[in-house]
Amino acid sequence: MRGSGRSIAGFDLAAALRECNDLLLRHGGHAMAAGLSVAPGKIDQLRDRLNGLARRQLRPEDLRPPLRLDAEIGLAELDCDALQELEKLKPTGMGNPALQFWARNLTHKKPLLRMGAKKQHIKMWVTDGGVTHEAVWWNAAEGSQPTGTFDLAFAPSLNEFNGRTTVQLKVLDWRPAA
Repeated sequence: MRGSGRSIAGFDLAAALRECNDLLLRHGGHAMAAGLSVAPGKIDQLRDRLNGLARRQLRPEDLRPPLRLDAEIGLAELDCDALQELEKLKPTGMGNPALQFWARNLTHKKPLLRMGAKKQHIKMWVTDGGVTHEAVWWNAAEGSQPTGTFDLAFAPSLNEFNGRTTVQLKVLDWRPAA
């Protein structure tokens, strides 16, 4: 059987395949991508060995994709006019990723609201002390919400609801403020 694979930063796929050489008919590639041929009877052994190598080499944080942020921004800079200007950069996609920002030293303006059939989403109102914006964190893990003073990574958008347009932040991640 023939196959190919792609890797992530922190796991050299070609080196891992070299450690499985005795199980493979052939292999080649580089740290981030490789191809291989393996006898059908050796697939389970290969899977177990590669998974073991990955468990030894990778930390949990290695399995999270890196967060690409474009700039630090103040909440006052995010108004409807500014976001309408940013809309002109669309369409976004692989070659033109959507803008993602971060803001420092935010707090909650009012209590968080759990939403969704399983209460899997969080709506929050974040403030820097002067400006407040609504922020939504889709599929937020229980207990993962920001507390105290925090820095927030987000993608801004315009939200139109009931004939009213407001700024809404799609939460990407957060950390305690330094």
